[in-house]
Amino acid sequence: MVKGIVFALAACFVWGLTFVIPEFESSFTPIEIALGRYFMFGLLSLLIFSVSWRRGMLRYPFAIWKKALLFALASNIGCYTLLVLGVRYSSAEISALIVGIAPVTIAFYGNWKRKEGRFRELILPSMLIITGLLSINGFPFSEGGVVWTYALGMLCCCGTLVAWSWFVVVNATFVKEHPEVSASDWTTLMGVSTLIWVMVLTVAIALFFHSHINFEKYLYLNDALIGFIVGCVVLGLVCSGLGAWFWNRASYHLPVSLAGQLTVFQVIFGLLFAYSVDRRLPPLTESVGILLFLAAVCYDLRSLFPNVSISRRAQRRFGAP
Repeated sequence: MVKGIVFALAACFVWGLTFVIPEFESSFTPIEIALGRYFMFGLLSLLIFSVSWRRGMLRYPFAIWKKALLFALASNIGCYTLLVLGVRYSSAEISALIVGIAPVTIAFYGNWKRKEGRFRELILPSMLIITGLLSINGFPFSEGGVVWTYALGMLCCCGTLVAWSWFVVVNATFVKEHPEVSASDWTTLMGVSTLIWVMVLTVAIALFFHSHINFEKYLYLNDALIGFIVGCVVLGLVCSGLGAWFWNRASYHLPVSLAGQLTVFQVIFGLLFAYSVDRRLPPLTESVGILLFLAAVCYDLRSLFPNVSISRRAQRRFGAP
């Protein structure tokens, strides 16, 4: 379990970079950043696939590839597209608040699917996480705006929450039920599937939405384009590629409910990266929110496994009965 926690924290650490890297690419739209990110991830996966197919990558049946295509559409393309729409039609604060409930929904949905713990033990950490999110984001529902526009934005954010919660649970179930598919191979299959969806979306945008994108800025190499390429490489190779590999390894070792609670560290690391970029200390409300997150995870670790005994070596060393 300790190994799984380390892999989960490593995944959340690299995922935290997604909160700050787009801030350095203000000349490009969110959909361009998303397509660039997943294009790099898919390109790396295709390269790995082309090199390693001889060692058995082609042995996986179509059913495995179908899962990879579905999971890639839901977790990468679908989640990010709905999140962008949610931010545009509502606000970043509402989006962060709704999507930030994911650790709670993942824990309850995962425990319902896998029956790995007691539901009552999830109530207190879930309340701590929700209180921490309110402390960090404030109460954005008091803001003004067009009611129907905000409702549409909130609906898109709820779609992101549902898609991501569903993916985390079914992906963990898949990894546990298919130990013959290694974490590296599954990450590669997901990346190749993501590249397929990126190509489909790119063609669709070029045909039907070309007026919304200035393609001339890609023809001349300048500082903005170099920064965009570097940012997409980091987002694709580190955040998507390495992060997915870390998370697949964590999903193999951890119960789904505990893995869901640990995803809250993505928000914590994202905030820490943002403070580092801005060179400031977190305000009191955000500090309280982070402490509530940590308290929720610590309680979850203690309560989900109350009967885990210490090792025999520790018993001999410390004289435990």
